[in-house]
Amino acid sequence: MDGDAVRLREGLLCELDLNLLLTFAVLFREGNVSRAARCLSVGQPAVSNALAKLRRHFNDPLFIRGYRTMHPTPRAIALANDILPALERLQHIAMG
Repeated sequence: MDGDAVRLREGLLCELDLNLLLTFAVLFREGNVSRAARCLSVGQPAVSNALAKLRRHFNDPLFIRGYRTMHPTPRAIALANDILPALERLQHIAMG
């Protein structure tokens, strides 16, 4: 691949820890902070902290707390439409 063809904005990508996108994806799938934490093998505060960072980065609440569930905002749904396929592609690459 030609180096000129790769147009990464490193500064922007460095601002957002890509592990946060995994947390977003699992929270989107699970709809619950505690379940997402169990899936990620981390504590509930870690998921809550990650969500706070994502909210600041995207300037959106992303998920609205309901009774025992987190409902995605329209912005979260739009992000999921881009993030989930990208993570699936990365997973495929990692599997070799």
